[in-house]
Amino acid sequence: MQLNRKRPRRISLALGLLTANLLSATAALAAEGDTPPSDVANELGMTRIDAAVLFYQEAGGRVKATEPVISGTLNATNGDILTAKFTSDILTGATPNGAAPWSGTQTFTTPAHSPGKTVSVTGSSGNSTLVTIPGTGVIARQYTAAAHALPVDSGFKDQRFAGDIGYSTLWDPDTRLSGGLSASTERDYSAYTVNAGISRDLNHKNTTVSLGLNFEYDLSKPFFGTPSPLTVMSADAKGGNAQKTVMGLVAGVTQVLNRYWLTQLSYSIGESAGYQTDPYRILSVVDPVTGGPLKYLYESRPRNRLRQSLYWGNKIALGPTYVDASARVYQDSWGVKSVTAAIADRIPLGSWLYVEPQARYYKQTAANFFTNYLVSGQTLPSFASSDSRLSDFHAITYGGKVGLKFTPTSEIYVQGEHYKQSGNNHPAGAIGDLATENLFSGVSATSVIVGFTFGFY
Repeated sequence: MQLNRKRPRRISLALGLLTANLLSATAALAAEGDTPPSDVANELGMTRIDAAVLFYQEAGGRVKATEPVISGTLNATNGDILTAKFTSDILTGATPNGAAPWSGTQTFTTPAHSPGKTVSVTGSSGNSTLVTIPGTGVIARQYTAAAHALPVDSGFKDQRFAGDIGYSTLWDPDTRLSGGLSASTERDYSAYTVNAGISRDLNHKNTTVSLGLNFEYDLSKPFFGTPSPLTVMSADAKGGNAQKTVMGLVAGVTQVLNRYWLTQLSYSIGESAGYQTDPYRILSVVDPVTGGPLKYLYESRPRNRLRQSLYWGNKIALGPTYVDASARVYQDSWGVKSVTAAIADRIPLGSWLYVEPQARYYKQTAANFFTNYLVSGQTLPSFASSDSRLSDFHAITYGGKVGLKFTPTSEIYVQGEHYKQSGNNHPAGAIGDLATENLFSGVSATSVIVGFTFGFY
């Protein structure tokens, strides 16, 4: 999935975590993707249907998303488990294009979606119009950013469809084998994943060790082609489609410490190879004295990325409530390091109603090629990106969930969360008038999920 004009990767991950967190009750994790075993009740002979709708809105008229999800889990009487999930979402709004804000109006020229007609787009970036480049006959789309405003490309709309299917079976009374397939597609991006895993119970089923493997193939197919890294933004057609593969491994152990405390430790490692640059994101090349924009280049990211993380999760019963607390450390070969801490407390209000306040803290360092802009006259680096999601920032998420049970295996629920990123708005050493501009394009977003789960035999 693409960043910027299409699907922002951080948004995509956030949406996936939010819906997965409700449909399968997984622990809340940082956005790079460890997923501990599900807490869904695997009662023999039970069929469970889950449905939820996510409403997501970023502040300032940026990305808005609506994402319905439906899933089913069939627990056979012999211990086999079959799961299936279907997701569809629609995104509209505006996303930062990567250029730095400036004291004057900025105009951006990019390939047009539909040559031959004029499109008016409202939003903080101003109007978007199809024009013909003089002397070339090339039809381009132009849009503007007002003085002192964050440059955003607004007016896009996209829809994604995704499906997942999984199956697990008992190899013997203490060993479970599992596997799954998933596919996701939208107009300019497709992803296909296959995974397999094994887990074994030890110590009278008080200890479970597990190992999982996954392989993912992604195809990036922007309508105008894939731009060459660090070339000038233009309306010209670009190169062909680009591919990426991801291979990952997760090893973990879950331990019952006592009747009140369940803990889990897992380690994951994964490597991505291939095209990992956002074809829609640019960087400003600025005057070395005034900081004024002179031109815009397409960003460039390394073609390889090695990720590692260590996750520790706990479920602790405290009287009638139980606490879900987790921590995670992460690092990758791009120089990003992060720590995450999350906590949720499920509080029953009688036998049919519960509330669950939740909070999460996240902090990361910047990628070693992150920069707010490039300076004219200096040698171009091999890699550069102004994506704030690769910058040094921290984020806080807080919210809660309310659930109403109408049978022992069925409930309706509502969950709301607010997410806020904070970073360096005015970095030291900013050139000229850029020292007075807000150079951090981090996001503030609110999400609400309304869901329903129904279990029957």
